[in-house]
Amino acid sequence: MDIIHQSLSQQTLQSTIEDLPDEVLEFILGFLPPYKDLQNCMIVCKRWYNCSQNVLHKTSIKLIKAVGEFKILWKNITSTEMVPTITKRFSHAACVLENNMYIFGGCTTNATSFNDLWRFDLSIRQWVRPLATGTYPVPKAYTSMVHYKDCLIVFGGWTYPSLSQYYQNVTMFNEIHFYCVNTNKWILINATNCPPPMAGHSACMKGDEMVVFGGLIMSPIQNHQIQCSNDVWVLDIPTLTWRLQPTTKPRPAPRYAQSLISLDSDRLLLLGGVQTLQNRFVYSDCWVLTMKGPVWTWKELAVKNKEWASANIWCNPACRVGDKVVSLSRSRNGWNSAKPLVTSAVRLSALSRPEGAPVSVRVEQSLQRPLDRDQNINGRRGVLPRRLSNPPREEELNPNNEPVAGPSNEHERERSHNQAGNENNSDLNGRLVGVNSDSKQSNGIDINKKDLALRRNKNKNKGMKIVRQLQEANKYRMAAFACDTSQNNTPPENDLINQRQIAHLENRREPLPSPPNPPPSQPAVKKVKRNTLTMHVLDISTIVDGNSLNYVAWLCPRLGEMTGAPEELVMYSLVKGNGELIMFGGVHNDISILNYAEHQNMYSNSLHFITPPRDII
Repeated sequence: MDIIHQSLSQQTLQSTIEDLPDEVLEFILGFLPPYKDLQNCMIVCKRWYNCSQNVLHKTSIKLIKAVGEFKILWKNITSTEMVPTITKRFSHAACVLENNMYIFGGCTTNATSFNDLWRFDLSIRQWVRPLATGTYPVPKAYTSMVHYKDCLIVFGGWTYPSLSQYYQNVTMFNEIHFYCVNTNKWILINATNCPPPMAGHSACMKGDEMVVFGGLIMSPIQNHQIQCSNDVWVLDIPTLTWRLQPTTKPRPAPRYAQSLISLDSDRLLLLGGVQTLQNRFVYSDCWVLTMKGPVWTWKELAVKNKEWASANIWCNPACRVGDKVVSLSRSRNGWNSAKPLVTSAVRLSALSRPEGAPVSVRVEQSLQRPLDRDQNINGRRGVLPRRLSNPPREEELNPNNEPVAGPSNEHERERSHNQAGNENNSDLNGRLVGVNSDSKQSNGIDINKKDLALRRNKNKNKGMKIVRQLQEANKYRMAAFACDTSQNNTPPENDLINQRQIAHLENRREPLPSPPNPPPSQPAVKKVKRNTLTMHVLDISTIVDGNSLNYVAWLCPRLGEMTGAPEELVMYSLVKGNGELIMFGGVHNDISILNYAEHQNMYSNSLHFITPPRDII
């Protein structure tokens, strides 16, 4: 027996990690970040290479499954946990290249834009500020940034109007900047046949070409006025030549702030967008652009289950995860709790302003926000004097201040304008007829009003008696269905009766001795209910992996709040890493939590990660 025990102990001491089964080794490697650490494990040996590849593949599959089943985990990293850290911002550009996420530009208020480039190391979860050389882009927001080989391509964008009297105009750009990751250098590219200056557009890569759609443009044909576009521009990177790509009709209506997602090497998916220049149209349609032949083809897809769609698809970017598209927005049941603050790239419409006013005046009126006092790359901003202006309130023009769903294509858009003109003419005729008929019916209206008031009083008295009897009889049984009367200062009838009974009992009770030193009462802290983000998922399995059906469908979202979900933000960035989704930045969209005395809390520089749950052996 001793010999057997000794042999077993020797075998145990000689056991190494190579003796573990592949399933156990993959489980252990799954605890490593799926970036540089896991890539280093691939160079150990052939077995570790295969196990690491299986871990990466399974991590991607688990994310797709978790998104489809709404079984996700939120992991948050605040700015206080990292030094150095990036400045709070929104409407920036984000891109993932190898093991890093890059953030460029963005803005905070109408006085601050950024041109800094930050790199977030996904392996060690740390911000790094590359001090690059070369020709930097100007500070701007609403740009596009895509990666091509070992370079980042930054195109377009706009800068807020300056408060200085010498620089009063909105500035848009059509410049192209390449950032080379290996040399850490910015390069300004001089391309030919450039498109007009634009912002709020979308860009995707197709081989050696960058495809750009839509956005806000400054058209030289229309005296450099801001317009929405639905053109498709293509940049051939080897030759650095732009071309305006011909497309078929019907095509999507002009818009900006949409999401452009690559389906395969020949197709792009267009989702959402907004148009706020003439009318406030928010689009929730879906189009596929087939990039074959001399003329590319647009095709509109039917969208099923729109009641489960993302609420603000135009200011919440969408990200593809396998055969799903993810968008983060406020849950549908949260829209009744507070009125959303509609934020857009250029809020030029829904504001009364004189016709022909310069663009600077319109933007100055539409972006009335406090100045930024944050420490940023341009130095500490001081309090600058602002011109006093009394623009008409937005409620006078649009009482509800809500955007409406827009037509999906150009033909429906023209038809809606014609119908609006006919309705205005009919309303005018109706008013003229009503003026003549009012004088004849004025005597009969007074008599009808008196009879109607008497009937209402009688019915009200009968109804109050019945309600009082039911409430007294079912006082406790119906307590769960009682309405919240916090907004109504007038107490109902049954509350007055209960108060009289309680007061009568208190008078019969002997008075209690008062305490010698009553503790001072502290003011109650008002709790503000804040909405959190909910994941909305669009199923595109009907148009990928060889399928060519004519519809996509939103999946039924998970009810209730998810543990760890951040508060509602808009104009953030959402990109896909290895087995996770990464959300950064944004601005609050709920006017109930905005405090202009502490306006810096409106913006965010926190990181939020969406990951699948971990497997258990």
